[in-house]
Amino acid sequence: MRNCRKLLSPKDCVVVDESMVPFQGRLLIRQYNPNKTHKYGLKIYKVTTDDGYVWKYKVYSGQDPQISNLDKPGSVIIELCEDLLDQGRMIIADNGYTSIPLAEYLLQRKTDLCGTLRKNRKNLPLLIKNKKLKRGEQIAAQKNNVTILKWHDKRDVLMISTCHADEQTISTGRNPRPKPNMILEYNNRKKGIDLSDELASYYSPIRKTLTWYIKTAVNVLFGVDVINTVYLFNKLNQQNKCTLLQAQICIIKNLLGMNVVQTPATPAPPAPSTSQAQHFLKQLDRKDGKITRRRCAGCDNEFRQKGETAAATNKAKRVSQICNICTKPYCLQCFQ
Repeated sequence: MRNCRKLLSPKDCVVVDESMVPFQGRLLIRQYNPNKTHKYGLKIYKVTTDDGYVWKYKVYSGQDPQISNLDKPGSVIIELCEDLLDQGRMIIADNGYTSIPLAEYLLQRKTDLCGTLRKNRKNLPLLIKNKKLKRGEQIAAQKNNVTILKWHDKRDVLMISTCHADEQTISTGRNPRPKPNMILEYNNRKKGIDLSDELASYYSPIRKTLTWYIKTAVNVLFGVDVINTVYLFNKLNQQNKCTLLQAQICIIKNLLGMNVVQTPATPAPPAPSTSQAQHFLKQLDRKDGKITRRRCAGCDNEFRQKGETAAATNKAKRVSQICNICTKPYCLQCFQ
């Protein structure tokens, strides 16, 4: 993780949240979180960029240091982001961490805070807390550059920010409508931690029978380091990007001492036949008078080599002709 911090310096925004490494055995530091996919396990604090690079990773060990005048969740934010403070960045966090004292402390450290807020936090303005709103209405209050905003969509949404006022912007999407800027900013930036957790779930070697410390080590190696490696590689190679599956295969082959040869994107043309028989496309037999179609073998192979199994099933061309010798369906481009 020290190497991950050395290789990349976050830009103007970082996201702080927690995730879980699943474990259901007996362990003092095991946690229960009903809002997570894996409800029992080890709680992991993560600091990521807004596009998914994990910059800091910490396992919750049962105790967290507490800073005076701050609660424990706020102290966790300060501990995780200590090296990023006093540099004008913005921290995105959810309602489990945010509070008015934390926002005021970060302002003293030249750092902004934006996130959702719980309605039972101390020192909330009663005008904001008790106001009944209709759909689309909002109310806001500001003190010492700390803005508290309540906006009613399907339910009340309470936000805190030190870098936004109560302006609204028309949202993009299926249902464009005015939304507060701080909510749009939060939704756009918060997806960094979700993207990190999503990528960590792909091709994971974590198994139920592994003990807790091996699961944690595997999560660091495959759920953080390999993903960060692919992130940096793709940033530096925009024209020749690598998928997560290709990266794992490449690393495994290097560890086994095998020569790593990049497979071509398109399948190689069939070798010329020494006999007089030649390859050509012919129509598939009809069924009940209807044209039958099958998935192109070349397109299917191309998607699977990229690790896109779902795309191979859904996006491969459907054709009604097969090769007379290979007896495989091909579109014209793959056949040539």
